[in-house]
Amino acid sequence: MNEIAIYQREISRVALLTNPAAGKGVAKAKSAIAERRFNELGIDVVSISGATPAASAELAQEAVASGVDALVVCGGDGLINLALQAQATTDVPLGIIPAGTGNDHAREYGLPLDPEKAAELIARGVCLRTDLGVMRTDSGRERFFGTCVTQGFDSIVTERTNTISWPKGSARYVVAILLEFLHFHSIPSKIYLDGTLEIDEPITLAAVGNTRSYGGGMKICPDALHSDGLLDLTVLGRMNRYNVAKKFPRIYTGNIRSVEGVHQYRAEEIRIEMPNMPVYADGDRFDLLPITYSVARNAGFYLIPTP
Repeated sequence: MNEIAIYQREISRVALLTNPAAGKGVAKAKSAIAERRFNELGIDVVSISGATPAASAELAQEAVASGVDALVVCGGDGLINLALQAQATTDVPLGIIPAGTGNDHAREYGLPLDPEKAAELIARGVCLRTDLGVMRTDSGRERFFGTCVTQGFDSIVTERTNTISWPKGSARYVVAILLEFLHFHSIPSKIYLDGTLEIDEPITLAAVGNTRSYGGGMKICPDALHSDGLLDLTVLGRMNRYNVAKKFPRIYTGNIRSVEGVHQYRAEEIRIEMPNMPVYADGDRFDLLPITYSVARNAGFYLIPTP
């Protein structure tokens, strides 16, 4: 297990990356509040916001290279994931002003949702080194992730949700679940742990976790530790529609240890194969399986509350 590494930094200049559309405009308002508080604390702020994800990614890279004391993200887990691609493995800490719908990074590290308090936390300069997960396709495409990656029934539902324009909000997800249940079936899968074939049968879903939760606090990998050099894997085995509907609520609250058909594993490297299956990492779509997951030790560097 990695030792917990905490550092103290002087924060006098930050880049503030915002997605104005995140949280139905909440991010824009929270960003303004945080920037005002930074200024009151004597911290210079360089505000950046790209018109597209690619533009935001480029701005984040430029900010890290410019020598700011911290890259601060005001948005949800998807924007944090984008920032990680520029900031991971560097000596520039990542600060978070939570402004999304899930906020699972904030939940993991005990970060306040109030933008003024989040800015004050960042100003104190207490930093934590953590692991990050790495996803790699067979074609060589790679990406870091901070929380959890899902594949199987849950990612199918997410795909369906993204095609539904009505109803709005969380009701879309419920409708998507109902639609997918109509033709639900377990998915042929192969899962390798550290190079050894562990599972070769149909399953319902698989979640790889660097941390415990995704989707706004659903504890799919309740025992995951962000600094142990390992990834957690939760597998929901082959089930019919009735059992999936019955067991999903317990899975999503983290009460999974006693659920029949749920299995938990840990490994340094996990490879998952399913036919034509999308993968969602930190809430955003990455690619199709097969994908190999590994650990980037000490690649994460977050501003956190004072221990």
